[in-house]
Amino acid sequence: MCSGRFMSFRIEPVHGEEERMASSRMIGRGLEMARLRSMIDRACAGRQTTVLVRGEPGSGKSELLSALGALAADTGFQVAAVDAQGIPRASFAAANHALGHLLTTSAVSAPTAVRAPSTERVSELVESVRVQAQRAPVAICVDDVDHVDPWSLRWLLALTESTSPTRLLIAASASGFGAGHPMPWGAELAARAERIDLLGLPAAALAEFAATRCGVTLDEESATECRKLTGGNPSLLLFLLCGTNAAPTAEEVGADACSMVFPGAERWLGGLSEPALALARAVAVLGVDAEIAQAAELAQLAVPDALSMADELVGRCLLANRTPLAFRHPLLATMVVSGIPVGTRAALHLKAAEILRDGHFGMTPVARQLVAAGPLGQAWAVQPLRGAARQLAREGRAEDAVRHLHALLRERLPSRVRSDVLCELAALDPFVDPDHTVHQLNSVRQEVDEPEIATGYAVALAGLLTECGRPAEAVAALGDTADRLGPGAAEQSWRVRLHKAYVCLHGPGWLARTADPLDDLVTQAPPDDGARRELAGLRAVHSVASCEDRATAVHYARQALAGAPDSWTWSAWYGSVALIHADELDEAWTHLSRTRLAGGACLGRWDPVSAELLRARICRVRGDLAGVAEALTPMAEWLCTAAANSRMLAALGVSLLVEARSLMGDTDTALALLTDSGLDHDLLSRRDTPTVLCARAALWEHRGDPSSAVADYLAAGRLLAEYQADNPAVVPWRSRAARLLAAAGEVTEAAQHAGAELEHARRWGISRTIGIAEHGVAMAATGARRLRLLAGAVRTLACSPARLELAAARFDLAAALGEAGRANEAGTEFAAALSTARACGAQPLMERIRAARQALCPPGLAEPAHPTLMNLTPQELKILCLAREGHTNRAIAGKLCVTVRTVEFHLSGAYRKLGISGRRQLGEIIPSSVAARLAASKAIEDGSRQVVRPLGADSGPLGCARCG
Repeated sequence: MCSGRFMSFRIEPVHGEEERMASSRMIGRGLEMARLRSMIDRACAGRQTTVLVRGEPGSGKSELLSALGALAADTGFQVAAVDAQGIPRASFAAANHALGHLLTTSAVSAPTAVRAPSTERVSELVESVRVQAQRAPVAICVDDVDHVDPWSLRWLLALTESTSPTRLLIAASASGFGAGHPMPWGAELAARAERIDLLGLPAAALAEFAATRCGVTLDEESATECRKLTGGNPSLLLFLLCGTNAAPTAEEVGADACSMVFPGAERWLGGLSEPALALARAVAVLGVDAEIAQAAELAQLAVPDALSMADELVGRCLLANRTPLAFRHPLLATMVVSGIPVGTRAALHLKAAEILRDGHFGMTPVARQLVAAGPLGQAWAVQPLRGAARQLAREGRAEDAVRHLHALLRERLPSRVRSDVLCELAALDPFVDPDHTVHQLNSVRQEVDEPEIATGYAVALAGLLTECGRPAEAVAALGDTADRLGPGAAEQSWRVRLHKAYVCLHGPGWLARTADPLDDLVTQAPPDDGARRELAGLRAVHSVASCEDRATAVHYARQALAGAPDSWTWSAWYGSVALIHADELDEAWTHLSRTRLAGGACLGRWDPVSAELLRARICRVRGDLAGVAEALTPMAEWLCTAAANSRMLAALGVSLLVEARSLMGDTDTALALLTDSGLDHDLLSRRDTPTVLCARAALWEHRGDPSSAVADYLAAGRLLAEYQADNPAVVPWRSRAARLLAAAGEVTEAAQHAGAELEHARRWGISRTIGIAEHGVAMAATGARRLRLLAGAVRTLACSPARLELAAARFDLAAALGEAGRANEAGTEFAAALSTARACGAQPLMERIRAARQALCPPGLAEPAHPTLMNLTPQELKILCLAREGHTNRAIAGKLCVTVRTVEFHLSGAYRKLGISGRRQLGEIIPSSVAARLAASKAIEDGSRQVVRPLGADSGPLGCARCG
């Protein structure tokens, strides 16, 4: 597809189609072409001009020189073009070749006598050019001037020394031509010339270049990748894009670069000395930032010799002029490596691994060399490969970790080590290539005879299949393994059946009924700590689902988490989940913090991802919507992709983020997440589906579609009934549906659902679920009964961590108080609800509260005070008012003649009573009219410890003006 090499050097006038083709070769060279036109104009006016075009091989020097010659010919110049690499290196060869172009049609003839090189001969050739320049302007274009013979260089230098006006333009191109040129005439010529340094094509020109020269369409990301690999070098770009598809992605461009065969390598490597080529190969094998000492040892050079060779490679534009050593462009390193014979290349990688190992450079660089070398039977390679895989997984580089583990499996390994590696691979491959690992694990599971190893394979396989949404296949694999183990391996058989019970938790109801009874597993459990811990996780989740005994669930959850191993297990997951459902949030958070990586989850192992999902779940229970978004948004793209591929944990993560975004008012993002993950259509019958349905219902509710929301809530309820999971701490679907049904006038059905949830919530016994259920029951009631039930729900929720549900209940209580004509009390509840909703980040709820409060108490009337202000001491009120005005703690201490520590003590106590986190919320808690009232009160003036009358009830200007 590409249009030939980038080295053609012909000077001819161009017109029509030829002109279009020529301009296509000058893409991204507009500034350089403008400078050349200016030089042609100067030379035409009698101002002799010399220009040197410099750049690395393939940068387009020959093309630019050819374009200059064409422009000069169109302007009326006589053009002499010389390709120094295409003529012999005899004395005056380049000069004679140039004069041959100029004098073939001229009346002036060149000297024909063959004489020894001399300065007289130089003068004769110079005079011939000057005579010709008197007839018409002359342009001499010399490509690759660094290959010109010395006497021709002296001739070019002499041409530049003319003091009289001469219509002469000398243009030359070179790669390393300059002050370091071995011939003094070359260095002097470079010093006298104007320079044009050709850098890589700018990023903006890459897409046009690819489309014009190769017929390839590049988007912004793939163009950026091309520039990163080639530095914008046109020749390297042609090599990179030849043979690629018509619209490659950035990943495809990178993959093509790793597997390329370079037909133009000779341009870069031809003429290198053997030591320089050895050093180039060493740097390419070592990779980015190769230290000189390592490269020298790998190239079998002394360090001083390696330094000299590095200078040669820098001069040939292969290496960047810096240390540690690195190629100018990554594609050059790939080019060098691809030219090394396979056996030599493997030996170099192995030697590099040994050098890095002996130098204590860490396991990851050593392992990278071992992966590149391939399996060579080195026993010492196991530890660095395995250690590097674990480190890469912790960094979220799952594909690199998997590649290291696959390289390790190609080595000769003991059966137990191979089993452990395959199990590690099963934990990583849900992120990379699960089908490959499923096939591999299933094959070795059927072949191995040792019960313990077979059990490890089966458990790893079941975990991988379950996470990929294939629990029925996982159960089948575990059942087959149990049958193969037979009665002689009781302990391994019990472990297989235990994991089968865990897998059944993830499938539909019919699959759950195939699990062994929990009582049987309990009575047959081995007497070791690991078995007790694994069994405790299962017992904890059963206790939560049955909604019978919260204390028992917490006991088993703690047992499942006590002394838990470093790796994340099902028992650890369900133990943490049970603590969250029991509102033991601080304890769960502490445990999850041990698993969470600094900076959040990395997508390389399930451990930190699972921990981050549960931390987001805790944030949701606490009403911290921003915390949910902060935890999950960095993973959103991956979560959507994984959820679309039936990954259960990913679907849970998407549902959490969808619900949080909906409650924050960002329903467009929530809908996009739902659509991208494929969760907006019919869902499979799985344990995660009720949670997804309830999150989807929250989105429909906030998008103004309550009927669809109710349908999804009821569908979630049917699935939970199938799983015999009645606990509203899991999903309070009944109360949520009840509120929507009551608003639609379906009061009877609403009351039934809410009443059933309240019964289950009281059995579970935590204030959060009881308060939420009481709120649902209240919304299905009317009149004084609704008011009484709402007040009770608010009191209950105030004792729970559920701040968002408290804000919603307070809002409904405020609305009910307003309808009952108790506007002053309604105003205080509105203020409290608004403050809490704002702290949660629930923008839609805030807007509803503001609208209802404005309808009750129009602008211009006095603002109601927060109801809990009446619980503050006079000293706390004084300090709060000063803090609200913007005074620092030190300034407040000075005004009140107390210590800063006293101020901090009173502020923390007041914040705790008001349920706020800091002084930024004081403007909401203490409106301006209330602050003025407090500032004028005797409690503020004299600091006496007197009883402060309740604010908002018969308190004059503190209450709503409508109430008197």
